[in-house]
Amino acid sequence: MRKMARAAWGMLAALAILLPGQQAMAAEQAPAPRAHAGPYRIGIITYANFGLEKIVKRALAQRGYKEGVNVVYESRAGLRDKEATKRYAREIVAWKPDLIISLMTNAHVAVQEATKDTHTPVVFWSADPLETGIIKSYRKPGTNFTGFSYEPFTQDLEVRLLKLAIPGIKCIGHLYNHTYAPAPGTVRNLVRAGQLMGVPIKLHEVLDESRIEEQIAAISAEGCGGFVVGPHEMLNRNGQKIGQLALKYHLAAVSIQTSVTEGGGLAAYSPPFEQGWTAMADVIDRILKGADPATIPIARRFKSPLLLNLKAARELGLKLPPELIDEADDVIE
Repeated sequence: MRKMARAAWGMLAALAILLPGQQAMAAEQAPAPRAHAGPYRIGIITYANFGLEKIVKRALAQRGYKEGVNVVYESRAGLRDKEATKRYAREIVAWKPDLIISLMTNAHVAVQEATKDTHTPVVFWSADPLETGIIKSYRKPGTNFTGFSYEPFTQDLEVRLLKLAIPGIKCIGHLYNHTYAPAPGTVRNLVRAGQLMGVPIKLHEVLDESRIEEQIAAISAEGCGGFVVGPHEMLNRNGQKIGQLALKYHLAAVSIQTSVTEGGGLAAYSPPFEQGWTAMADVIDRILKGADPATIPIARRFKSPLLLNLKAARELGLKLPPELIDEADDVIE
């Protein structure tokens, strides 16, 4: 019995010696916070106007990043000028930030070029970061970029919505402009969704805003019941006009822009900015503490809020199924 007791005490003593070593090894393997002197420096760049950055700054403040205390920001707005945005991206990088927040695809492209030598971490929202080329994959970006994007299969949702809203729809038009990086991917996904659901997709490229009406008229002449508005700054800023023309030509318009729906379009699956940027503050926190953006998956888990224009549906003579109306996060009566 005494021998057994001594053996037991020996095992406990060995564990007492081993465990601290194991803990030290684990501590060595765990990513240590990056040493940092002074407040964190965060650059913010948008291709359009300021506004969206307030969401992430507020979320960061809630996580202890107090502006002017332990974090400082340097911001630039391109005001939809590509050359100015490229210049501002270089200025932000020259400021030597710890991290850059990038808003809108043309800003990402500019920042990608500006950070090719510095590899400064970048957190973004993007319609299609894979098509743009700022990441290598959604699960493992493999670059200095990470962030969030639309939920998968947005184009499938748009085709499904038009099929539910217009039983027997013959075809669906698509307004697009190939010069915007995400546009080709959207075209491919929309055509594939149409094939899967048995609805031909009729492509109508708009390279100049003066041609918007004639292309919508052409969609109507083809006998399509509706159309999908693709991602492009020119189409975005003409959202109200496109929605009004949709009603004029008796077409149901679906897009990612609420301005189209507010102008007379039928529906929009809009970007979940509030959810996304609030959540991405956690990612920014991780990166500032030493995490590698190349290994942080792109978040696509946020449902795009559905806005339905019931007033437009009535003007188009559509009787929307109750289950479709029930899916809406917001409606225009």
